[in-house]
Amino acid sequence: MHTGKDLLRMNELAAILFRYGFADVIRRLGLATPIEQAGKLVRSPVKSDMLRMGTAERLRHSMEEMGPTFVKLGQVLATRVDLFPMDWISEFEKLQDQASPIPFADLSPIVEAALGKPIDNLFARIDPEPVGVASIGQVHSALTRRGQKVVIKIQKPGIRDKIESDLRLLDQLAKIASDNSVELRRYRPVELVREFRRSLLRELDFTIEARNADRIRKNMRSLKWLTIPRVHWDLSSPTVQVQDLIQGIPARAVEQIEQAGLDRELVARRGALAAWKMVLEDGFFHADPHPGNFIILSGNRIAMLDFGMVGKLSHNRREQILQLTRSVVLREAEQCAGVLANWSDGQPIKFDQLVSDVEDVISQYHGVSLAQLDITALLADVTAMVRNHNLVLPSDIALLIKAIITLEGFGRLLNPDFDLMTEAEPLLKRVIRTRYSPVRLAKSLSLRALDVVDKVYAPPSVPGQGPHQDSGIDPRHLERLVTRLERGQYRQVQALIVLAGFIGGSILLAGKVAPAPWGISVLGLLVFLGSAGWASWLMFVSRRFLREWE
Repeated sequence: MHTGKDLLRMNELAAILFRYGFADVIRRLGLATPIEQAGKLVRSPVKSDMLRMGTAERLRHSMEEMGPTFVKLGQVLATRVDLFPMDWISEFEKLQDQASPIPFADLSPIVEAALGKPIDNLFARIDPEPVGVASIGQVHSALTRRGQKVVIKIQKPGIRDKIESDLRLLDQLAKIASDNSVELRRYRPVELVREFRRSLLRELDFTIEARNADRIRKNMRSLKWLTIPRVHWDLSSPTVQVQDLIQGIPARAVEQIEQAGLDRELVARRGALAAWKMVLEDGFFHADPHPGNFIILSGNRIAMLDFGMVGKLSHNRREQILQLTRSVVLREAEQCAGVLANWSDGQPIKFDQLVSDVEDVISQYHGVSLAQLDITALLADVTAMVRNHNLVLPSDIALLIKAIITLEGFGRLLNPDFDLMTEAEPLLKRVIRTRYSPVRLAKSLSLRALDVVDKVYAPPSVPGQGPHQDSGIDPRHLERLVTRLERGQYRQVQALIVLAGFIGGSILLAGKVAPAPWGISVLGLLVFLGSAGWASWLMFVSRRFLREWE
């Protein structure tokens, strides 16, 4: 324990768990005796209504009573669809900050200390009544000295110390749980708390959320119907954030949207298009796209709010997602299982059984077009399979899956017939075409060849040091091999161009593109015959290349 306060806080948390019927968990962790020795433990009997609740619901109520750190923890756990079944995820999603408002007089010193000036010099008016209250911050509407309508998000006093104390306790509890409970160990408590710590400490720095908003606004500037509030950086700091006030209809208010004459179907489609663009093209996405984070504006425009939780997909991760999509479409179970196995974080798996289970999942969706694919059902099947094999998805993939499921619910709220994959289909096809284009392929092959060449000319490693010891390969032979590989890759690119020529020539011939005497397109015939000649030459060269290879 860091301080005596930590010990008192541990006693308080244990009392809440006892009250909600989790005494067995405390005892299995071996904490009951130390806690009893530390202080007087509250042993209130379990309420009768608690006995009628399921385990997940009781846990949700206990986390709400434990305070903001544990509410945030539950919201993070709601993203781990690979670890918890959907009934637990649903309970975690219900976690709400039960925070009471703080008088603005207690917050004004924080604003002045953060911005270095008296409030009257910065704002013409600030509404003392908050427009939003959360566990970490409180939001007030205001008017700047320049006459701009804004909202101010202010971090509550003392919240950082309280959260850091709770995080210390969670670190200890995670280690105890991992060491003492096989059942709890499968949830990877140490890794989960480490991820949660990083996420929550970033959320305490309001400038990170502001930078997220700026980045997404820049990425989405081509979508003229999408609005993201502008951050006033001259009035913002790690504990205070000022951004434009957005006035419109909350996305949850479906009846108001209908009364305003807005097109709910178009709004749902636009929301999905924005989300898919962030995921597939930008690799930086809003990870909590629930209706509360969207405001509907006139002209069927959309405003997106709250960028405290974002997901990042590296280029390599997006490549893996495309490989999974291709594997499902082509029913390549082994390739799909290979990607999942790479996500296993080194955990031992039964690969043959995983391949068999993947085949079962893929077979359920065989013959289903992309537009007809029930993405929520597919993701539920995949995550259930992942849990059955005790695999843990990378946090960015888990966050993506949760965002997709949440987005599907948002779309169905506005339009009961909404289909998320229908909106994704054009963008997904464009991304796949780009990935497998001849230019992209040639660039990839060239880069791989350069990697091999770099290894050839790299200085030799010191014997006995590092994993790469003397391989016994003559660099001169390896250089010849690289040359042959480069020539082979060049032939592959040429073959793709020839294939494109055949297709183009056939289209010109079929379309009878002028000039076309006797109904035969001269241009099409020339392209077709030229491609045929080039193909013949490539076949001759390829035979010689194979003989050299042998």
